[in-house]
Amino acid sequence: MNEPWGVSGPQFLLLYGLALALLLVVQLALPAIVRARARSTPATHDGSMPGVYQLAYLAGGVPRAIDAAIAALVERGLLRVNSYRQLSAAGEAPQEPLERAVHAVAKAAGRSMTTNALRMQVMDARAVKDIEADLDRRGLLLPEGGVAKARKAVFLLYLLLLAIGVVRLVNGVALDRPVGGLIALVIFTGVLTVLARVASRRKHRRHHPTSAGEALVTRARADLQAAERPEEFAPTARGDALFAGAAAAVALGGLAMYPDEELSTALASPGWSGGGSSGGSSYISGSSCSSGSSCGGGSSCGGGGGGCGG
Repeated sequence: MNEPWGVSGPQFLLLYGLALALLLVVQLALPAIVRARARSTPATHDGSMPGVYQLAYLAGGVPRAIDAAIAALVERGLLRVNSYRQLSAAGEAPQEPLERAVHAVAKAAGRSMTTNALRMQVMDARAVKDIEADLDRRGLLLPEGGVAKARKAVFLLYLLLLAIGVVRLVNGVALDRPVGGLIALVIFTGVLTVLARVASRRKHRRHHPTSAGEALVTRARADLQAAERPEEFAPTARGDALFAGAAAAVALGGLAMYPDEELSTALASPGWSGGGSSGGSSYISGSSCSSGSSCGGGSSCGGGGGGCGG
């Protein structure tokens, strides 16, 4: 038998291709498998409803928590929406940490911002990290350590497979064997190895709830569906209302659930890219000053539409 390593070229290509395909399947499925195993562990949470922004995080990750804070600030007139569907800060800074972070970014910008631009600048705020830490303490957030280890293991397996392919390729060239198919597979393996390396080094935001966290979101959504008016929605824990208003509806359903249809459309829109300033633009008045919600501090909701509670 005169074949390198005792395996013919076609046989090696078949085995190498199968190994590469299997590893790719493992790479795609492993994070979900690790998280599924983590969810199967007994819940440690006592079942009490967390705060509105913690609940938003469980329902849709960091972007949803920030959107809920934006909704709360718009509802109270601390963020204003202009005719270009952009946001600007108004009034005094709120006390709640995430709301304060959102308001501070909008105020520091010195101009109107789209919802997406505002959201992106708040993603790494200390208030967001505090929400993550609180959910972790409550046993509502899956640890990402297992997923990180799985990604690193996949990268090492790709590296091993790449090394085997390169050694076989060098051997084949030295023996003057046809290596066109192997070159293609080795290049493909190299690309997948680089991608696996990038994935293993990337800091992934923890937003996967535990089974207890998912149960809380399911329960809160059932309460929302049972509410006659979304703006009056108030999830409860042990009979005590924890929160209500636009923030609660947006926490579970996104900005599309903002009680005022016109403002909901404006907030969910990518916005105009021209960067207009708040000083020269009219504001959407909407109906966010509804009887079911309050506008604190006498600040106006929607500018030219008149004051709310002032």
